[in-house]
Amino acid sequence: MRNTRIAVLTLCALLWAGHAFPWAFALCGDSRDDRDGIFPQILSAVDASDMEFLLHTGDMVNKDSAREWEAYGVATAAFRKPLRVVIGNHELYGGGKREKFAERFGLPGVSYSFDHKDAHFAVVDNARGEFSPETLAWLDRDLADHPKGTDGVSVIVVAMHIPPRTEEIFPHGTAINYEAQSGKLLEILRRHRADLVVCGHEHMQKVRDWEGVLVVVSGGAGAPLMPFQRYGYYRIDVEKGTVRETFQPVKPARP
Repeated sequence: MRNTRIAVLTLCALLWAGHAFPWAFALCGDSRDDRDGIFPQILSAVDASDMEFLLHTGDMVNKDSAREWEAYGVATAAFRKPLRVVIGNHELYGGGKREKFAERFGLPGVSYSFDHKDAHFAVVDNARGEFSPETLAWLDRDLADHPKGTDGVSVIVVAMHIPPRTEEIFPHGTAINYEAQSGKLLEILRRHRADLVVCGHEHMQKVRDWEGVLVVVSGGAGAPLMPFQRYGYYRIDVEKGTVRETFQPVKPARP
């Protein structure tokens, strides 16, 4: 009995220690129409780093076509780490279907969640420029089922393609009532003490505090940039229940 108790305590300590160590993941978005060799450089840099996976916030292709998906497959074929994905509006162009996207990447749906070490990730589908009541209800349930402070969860990350509407972020191509929908999203994020929202879509790099929730927009993985913006991706460090972002610039491969 004593040996069993010691073994259980040792196992618990090891599990806790595994969560206590700092770790990092990479974040990028909008790699479609990459004519400057940006996305391959990001994949190579992440592959050679200590970052544990890459989270792509959507617009991997310009439209849903066999030719574009084949090119995406070729670009990512040699990438050895997990590649987590978010559906973007361009994945729905050309007749793209949500169900087809989920099937392509082996996902239970286009809104889904996963855990990695001490972080819980909820991926939200807002590719049509809205937070539907069904999507917000799903997010609320998912975060309620994975509360911070239980089952080793110390960080909550919510990923989506289109940024929420805030006082400083004005995403394009959204529903008329997107600001009100974003307000409902914020209520859910604050209720469940979410730490970080990651997104793309805007073809820029931007970091803002949204009433206590860090928002990181990373839309420079190859698609045409907004003026005065830079290509690149973010390194997200997770340590002791906190997150920290660091921008990693990438230069065009061609002159």
